Formats: sequence, C-alpha cells, structure tokens
Amino acid sequence: MSATRVVLFLLLAALLGCSSNPSTESPTRPTLAQLDGEITRAYFSAYPEIASYYGVPENVSGPGLRGRLNARAPADEDAKRATFRALRTRLAQVDAESLGERERVFHALLTTQVHSALAPADVVDYGVIFSDWGMWYVPYAVTQLSGPQDAVPKLLESQHAIKTAVDAEDYLARLGGYARTVDEVIEKVRHDRALGVVPPDFILGKAIASVQGRSGGDPAAHALVTGFEAKVLAAKLDGAAAWKQRATVLVRDSVFPANARLVAMLESQRAGASAEAGIWRLPQGEALYQAMILHMTDTRRTPREIHDLGLAEVARITREMDAILRAEGYAEGSVGARMTKLGHEPRFLYSNDAAGKARLLDDLNGYLATIAPMLPQWFGTLPKQAVVVRAIPLEAEASSSGGYYDPPALDGSRPGIYWINLRDTAIWPRYKLKTLTYHEGNPGHHLQGATSIGGDASVLSSVLFSNAFGEGWALYSEALAHEMGLYRDDPYGDLGRLQDEIHRAVRLVVDTGMHGLRWSRQQAIDYVIATEGSHPKEAEAEVDRYVVWPGQALGYKIGMLEIQRLRREAEQALGPRFDIKAFHDELLNDGGVPLQVLEMKVRRWTASRG
Repeated sequence: MSATRVVLFLLLAALLGCSSNPSTESPTRPTLAQLDGEITRAYFSAYPEIASYYGVPENVSGPGLRGRLNARAPADEDAKRATFRALRTRLAQVDAESLGERERVFHALLTTQVHSALAPADVVDYGVIFSDWGMWYVPYAVTQLSGPQDAVPKLLESQHAIKTAVDAEDYLARLGGYARTVDEVIEKVRHDRALGVVPPDFILGKAIASVQGRSGGDPAAHALVTGFEAKVLAAKLDGAAAWKQRATVLVRDSVFPANARLVAMLESQRAGASAEAGIWRLPQGEALYQAMILHMTDTRRTPREIHDLGLAEVARITREMDAILRAEGYAEGSVGARMTKLGHEPRFLYSNDAAGKARLLDDLNGYLATIAPMLPQWFGTLPKQAVVVRAIPLEAEASSSGGYYDPPALDGSRPGIYWINLRDTAIWPRYKLKTLTYHEGNPGHHLQGATSIGGDASVLSSVLFSNAFGEGWALYSEALAHEMGLYRDDPYGDLGRLQDEIHRAVRLVVDTGMHGLRWSRQQAIDYVIATEGSHPKEAEAEVDRYVVWPGQALGYKIGMLEIQRLRREAEQALGPRFDIKAFHDELLNDGGVPLQVLEMKVRRWTASRG
C-alpha cells in the first residue's frame, strides 16, 4: 500500500470519528481552524508534487513530502475521493453563523471548491478527480497534456529547488520513484479501460509522442540529468560528478524502461480507440459534462446555453474587429480570413531562429516593464514577488500549451514564471504578444496569484482557486489593459487583444460543440480557423486541449463576464464613491474564490461603502 494511501486512510478514519467504541462516541463539531489544518494535510499528503509547485514549507504541508510523487493507482484514487467526501461532510458541520466575515468567506470558498471538485466523482468512477493541476478532474489518466511523463519532469526541472544535499537526495528519490508512479498510472489506465474509457485515437498518438519525446538517447544528456547537474553546481555541493552519475543510472535503468512500458500500454489502446472527440461517448458522458461545467465555471448552465452565449460574444467581438480592420485598409473577406492574412505578413513575424526568439523574449520583458509603473493607479495592493519570462524547455514544447504561468513559491525559492512556447514563432505575430503578457503576467495571473500568497491567509486560499475566477480575472485583465491606455495608437495590438477575446468566446462554442452537441474534432478546428484566423497548428493544439480537459476552457469568458457584471453593479450603486483600486483589492484579497463567493463579497463591499 502506498504511503499516500496509508495517510489518507488514517485521516479518513479521524474525519469519520472512528474510535475503539463507535457506539458511544460521535464526531465533534469541527472548528474552521481545525478543518483548515485537516484539509491542508489531506491535500498535500495526496499531492506532494503540488506542495513543491507552491513551495509550501513542511510545517504547513507536513514532513517527508519533498522526496515523494503523487500516488496514481486506482486504490489511491479511491482513497482521495473518500477522504474529500468526508471533508465535505465535515465542512457542512461547521457553525457558519458563528464565524467572522473573513472566516465566512474562507468557509464558503472551501465548501464550494470541495463540492465542485467532487461533482465529477459523484457521477462517474473513472478519470482522475484531482489531477496533475490539483483539484481539477480529467477523464483520462494520460494525455498529451497530463500524466507522469509530463508532470514529473516539469516538477523536477522547474519546481524542485536544490540548495542542500538533502534537497538533492529528495530529487533522486523522486527520480527513482518515477517508474513506480508510471506503473501506477498504467494500472489506472487499465482500470478505466475496463469501464469503457479510452481517449480518442488522435489523443493517444499525441500522448505516445509526448512520452517518446522524453526517452532515448544518451541518458547523461537527458534534461533530468543535465538540469539536476546544473542545480547541484549552482548550490556548490561537493561531488557533482557522483551526483550526476546517480541520476544518469536512474534515467537509464528506471525512467527509460518505464516510459517504454507506458508507450506499450498506450499503443495497446489504439486499435479500439474512437475518432470522436467528445466525452458524450463515455459512460454517463452527458451527466459528466454537466458536472464539469459546474466544476470549471461555478455555474449550472446547460451546454446549449453556454454555446449560444459564445455565439453571441463571437458576433459582438467580430463587429469590433471588422471596424478596426476596415480602418486599416483590410476590407475583403471574413474577419477570420483577414486575420489569417495579417498573421502571415512579414512585418509582424519573428524569425524562427535563436535571434528571433531572443527578440521575442525581449519584447515580452519590455511589455512588463511598461505596465509596471501604471499598476499603482489601479491597485492598492501589489505583489512583492517578481515575475520573470522564460521559454518552455525544448523537450517540453510539443506537450505544452502556447503560454502559461507558474506562481512564486511560498518559501521564496522561485519567482512567478511566465512561460512562452517558442516551438514555432509563426504562432506569435507581434500584435498578439502584448495581450498574452497582460494575461499571464501583470495585471493578470501574476498579480492575482502572487497577491494572494503569504500574509495571514490560509495557504488553501492560494491553492484551491476557482478556474472561472482565476482565468476570468486574467481575461478581465486584458480588457483592463485597454482601459489603462496600453493599446492607444496601436490598432494592430488592439486587434490582437480582440483576437484573444474572440478566442475565449470561440471556446464556449467549440467546447460545448464537441462535448455537448457532438461536433467532430475537424468541425471544431475548422470553426476556430475560420472565426479567429488562427494558425492551423495553434488551432489543432487548442482543440485537442479542450478534448482532454472538458469544460476548463469555458471558465475564461464566463469568469470575465461575471467580474465585469459585478463591477458595473458596484459602479452603478456607488456612483462617484466607486474606487477602482479598492474594488480590485476586494476582488483579490481572499484568493481565487468561486464566482458565487465573489458575488457575495462584492455585494457586501458595495453595501459597506454605500
């Protein structure tokens, strides 16, 4: 039995009030402080990789986690579900009326997040209820975007800091545990296959490629070895050659054979795999998708309602883009066709070589530098931690999205990181990069994520963030940058902003199209290209992301629209008393709360200032 399973079963027994004489003893009414500690320990015991991702100190996460990987076997999945169901029951037992205002918000955050995270598990027994990204469900244990072949290398290369010999030993312990976690996920894949769950054939092909991309060649030159060696040298540890040799042996004798077993398992699924993209084809697929909508958007809207909302937003944004394009002399063809033409113009392209990529990174840093002195005019509280721009490592390019953000570590070992995928600079015409920077950096993910870290807030306030709030905030930030004047005299940059916004509206159409309305994958790709003018490679990668992570892409536009609605309500109620800095601080001061909790907060804040 895995260490994770043992810890979770012991915690489950405590949560259920088990004792030597259960007939005479009953569970006591928990306090919120007790539950905060219980959920924190349960969460990081189940997800030691997440503890490293956030740089959580051991006195918070629990000891002995830095050398462990997430347990991925079917029995571990069952233990996680049972533990968090027990926590859901315990949260309901808290006397919310006795709590102070901020405690009530925290209790509502925990309750809503645990309920929504368990929503898919209340429908189906397959899938991964708490995935590589934390308390976010995915229907398939291994895809091109998730699974140990992707998560563990990213953890070791980007999040596992090495300052001491103990840290280095923990790194090697995790590297040594890679084969076990791969075998656990193979067991999980077999388990779910027996329930009738197999990824689409095109996803299996990409997943296999993601594994093979990290296998073979000289083990001493593997990124898990060279990256480890660089960290050991930077930490000035004695015996760097010996450390490297140990890592080399583990990659050769453990990682490569484990990856071969995983490839063989995935290959065995291809013969009977479907070409259909949507999860409607899976057991209880329609009910699962409705649960995913709750999980990822904090709403109970139907797929058709969201689809129609997306179509309406696409029409609105198309009109705005058309007006700018006509003003710049682009009048022929659809907006998508005109954007496709624009995206091929040499004046907007970076050369796809080292010099072009270096210039692109310089431009991203320039956009961050431009917005930095403007932030105090719009926010009362700013993050203390820096954000840095980095290119996604070459070996991870094929399995990564175009850009993403990792928050700074709680222990100060790592800044916020804005990652950009440079596999092909053709997908990044110059006019798109301002908006990406405001989304991933400031005032988007970095400002929101880093502001909620530290202080007297529970670590769970940062870790258990709502998808709809987090991504909705980042999309709201793109529009806020326009309001701040950052696109003034830059019509093409503004087109890039609107192209990104229509991209999020298209997601409402395409995600619900595939999973709710039974669109084909090609139908989805064609719609993305025709509507947005996206590069075909980018359109395919985006659609395949929605295939393996149903509902997640809905959170951006739904969250943005809700934040904008709440702002309009507050502005109308307060008139000249409305303070944009105070409003933004209120949105961010309790972490990434679910949209229901956000509405409660904003209305309370508005009433207090009326």
